[in-house]
Amino acid sequence: MEKSEETACVVCGIPAGLMCQRCGEPYCQVKCQSLDWQRHKHVCIIMPPLVAYRSLQQSLHPIQSVKTAVSQETESLQLATTRIANKKPVSFVERTAAVPKNLSENWRDHLLPSGEEFFECRVTFMENDGPIWVVHVASVEGMERLTDNMQRCMQSQKLIRMQNVQEDTLVAINVDKKIHRGHVLTVCRQKQEADVRMIDYGPIVGTPFLDIYTVVPKMSEYKAFAFRVKLPTNTGVQVNKNLTLRLLGTKTRDGVYHVHLKPKMTIPLSLPLEMLQLNPEVKVIRVLKANPAHKEPQVALLQIKVMDHVNTDLNDSLAGKPGQPFTGPFPDEKCTFFVAARTKNGYRRAFLLDHIVKPTPMFLVYEMDEGRVSITTELSRIPSELLGLPIRVFAVQLKDSVPEELETQGADLTVKFKLDNPPPKEKLRAANAALNSKGKQICVARLSSFLGQISDLGHKYWREPIAQDSIVFITHVVSFKEVYISSPNAKQYVEIFKRLEYKCAPIHDSSDVSVGCIVLVVSKKMGHFRGEILSSANEIFDVKNVDTGATQKVELAAIRKSCRFLENLPVCLMRVQLKNVCNIPDAAVPVNNGAIQLLNKVCAQEEMLSLGMVDATTSTVDLLSSSSSPCSLVLRMLPLMFTPVQDKPEVVPPKVALTPSPSPVVSPEKQEVPSPNVLEAAKDLPPLPPSPPQSPVPVEPTKKSASQIVSHQKPIERFFFNDLPKNLAPLGDKVNLILLNADGMSQTGYITVAYFKDGKVADEFKNMLNLVAQQGACDHNAVPGYVPSVGELCLALFSEDKSWYRGVCQEVNDNMAKILYCDFGNSELVPVEHLKPMAQDLLYVVYATKCYIDGFDKSKNFAALEHYLVHKVRFFCGVKVGPEPDTRLITIPNLQNILDAPSV
Repeated sequence: MEKSEETACVVCGIPAGLMCQRCGEPYCQVKCQSLDWQRHKHVCIIMPPLVAYRSLQQSLHPIQSVKTAVSQETESLQLATTRIANKKPVSFVERTAAVPKNLSENWRDHLLPSGEEFFECRVTFMENDGPIWVVHVASVEGMERLTDNMQRCMQSQKLIRMQNVQEDTLVAINVDKKIHRGHVLTVCRQKQEADVRMIDYGPIVGTPFLDIYTVVPKMSEYKAFAFRVKLPTNTGVQVNKNLTLRLLGTKTRDGVYHVHLKPKMTIPLSLPLEMLQLNPEVKVIRVLKANPAHKEPQVALLQIKVMDHVNTDLNDSLAGKPGQPFTGPFPDEKCTFFVAARTKNGYRRAFLLDHIVKPTPMFLVYEMDEGRVSITTELSRIPSELLGLPIRVFAVQLKDSVPEELETQGADLTVKFKLDNPPPKEKLRAANAALNSKGKQICVARLSSFLGQISDLGHKYWREPIAQDSIVFITHVVSFKEVYISSPNAKQYVEIFKRLEYKCAPIHDSSDVSVGCIVLVVSKKMGHFRGEILSSANEIFDVKNVDTGATQKVELAAIRKSCRFLENLPVCLMRVQLKNVCNIPDAAVPVNNGAIQLLNKVCAQEEMLSLGMVDATTSTVDLLSSSSSPCSLVLRMLPLMFTPVQDKPEVVPPKVALTPSPSPVVSPEKQEVPSPNVLEAAKDLPPLPPSPPQSPVPVEPTKKSASQIVSHQKPIERFFFNDLPKNLAPLGDKVNLILLNADGMSQTGYITVAYFKDGKVADEFKNMLNLVAQQGACDHNAVPGYVPSVGELCLALFSEDKSWYRGVCQEVNDNMAKILYCDFGNSELVPVEHLKPMAQDLLYVVYATKCYIDGFDKSKNFAALEHYLVHKVRFFCGVKVGPEPDTRLITIPNLQNILDAPSV
């Protein structure tokens, strides 16, 4: 790594002039350190101040009373001690304090793990001559709690400066403005200081008498958290990093425990030659279509048929266990991370390709046993018993054309290696082999291990095929006979591109942009999209949208560099010709015709269609409406094909759906779906009825013919959550709130509330709910084929009371949309036929506020608080600014009394 990269800020990438005082992590400003704290807190226990950046290879100021070199965790402690030791003596009046008598001797023993199995520990200190100090990870929380309690004792003046410091005694010492337990080793009366070992961390610090205090008896009752161990080698060992050790016996005369370091097991990255020689049967997972323009090779992914138990064993092992967050930092250089990723099909062994930190973690992974790239928000460690198993999927590069047997997904083949000599003892990552089908050789291929990055196979994009009968939508209209289609899964990409903006650095020189490279476009007019540079002139670039097929002119200021996430995110796009229409000569069709106008409307509305594949070789297809009575798009176009549009063609609105506003935070998908009518428990508490007393019975939308849709349907005007004004709960010490939703609060730690300053405001809100219910029940508001975009406002039919409410679309999958009822805070899955577009007159203010509970702890009985709030409905509490945008942090009066109350 170059020197310039070593001093770059870990958050924004610009040159860093500051660094963490404890571990040397480089930052450019305090703001970046705060943004990075969720990741960095796993390295540093408390957030230390920033100091001027300097190379970590240079030694910091060592203390003179000890021969140990303290690294990372204790460097700040040494600096503080040095500064204090160098001060001139000052006169002071000491308070006389008697050393507590009959102190417990527990502090002289070490808190060791029980049993003889391997345990995980955290390294707290490394000595120069080899031994290291560690703390069992199960004891870290208790150690931090003890430190906090000692700090409170200091603040409440329960600790008194020691008048007569004696050797071999337990004391409390002030190091770097924190109180720690210490064992006095030597005393120097002349210098008025003592060498004290921090028994819970391990280092020896020279401490002036001014910073030595008597202990309260409870400090002596805890065993020393840190203990001293000796490894054969300290290679790879770092302070604040975790190790997996096993005690081998009692401690030595010097107080050192001999331990065994558990060897790190990894996924074998080599080809499983021996396994394939014994079990040569494989299955075709997919064929990666080659793009002749990019001169890409013909590549397929094959899966070995043995070890089909891996996924089942992985899910059984991780059942009920929470995901362990990835703490990074993720290096810029090419590297390999093994993770267990939770996908829609359950946990899968995977390689971590890249991740997004802000505002919440999102990970791009390659499922090594399935040959698939997916997006997930939850990772765990792969259990050790599944680490030694080989990768089930490997790549084959074909030397000739793709045989028919290989193009069929799921086809069974056998592998026969062509090795001139017996298999070598060293592991091979690539080898030549013949592929056989039904005992007959069909081709010769080059087999290689594949770790998920598509560029390793010589391809530019990871193209996700679209199968026949899949649900698709039109992303771009090329002509009346040719369009681009995509999978609905690609609708989430725009939000991902927005989140990738911080990872992709701006480009300041046009010479850094080459034709054919992948870039991220960030523009106020065009939105965020992934693009491929086609050409350039005068710092104006022709950029093709990789995920829609449209080409636009983009200025240099709107172009950013690519990253692994951008390059390996699957492309769900296909350019197709429409059946029958593609054979009509261009000269026979008017330029402005009704058919092209229909295509533009279907594209702008993102109407969901079913893909009827006709000819895979020529990409000739038919697109069918996804309603209960499918209608061919071609049949809808033919009556309008030769009819010129006399008037000026209607301007198709921009594809707002491809640039949706950020959607609000949703409740966990697993929680039980509550009713939006949660206020019915408070009917006697005016002024807010839950919903109109007599809501009209919802009417199922009637089916319209294709001609009716073409003639009368107007382009849908779409609105997004950010279009709504928000009236959050006000800040204050005693605010009267109304509960909207509390289901799952005992697990999530938050509820949804509303605040109305007077009865007039509540009446206006009630009238809005009446209007929503009426418009939702009206038949003329139904739009056949309507599917909301992610983040879009819509009207949704709630399953429990069959009434209509305002909702925000969170995701769409297989004709089911996840809807957050934005006026109540709960969510559920709603069929798309039970959704309608939002009218502009319903863009009324949102009063629902997401509120986190101050003092929430999953280990406590917060179900009692949930039960209390549901029956209380209206309550007073303190309101502060919340930890997330548009949220609040509330303090419940008498919270402890509520939690301690007997369960009902």
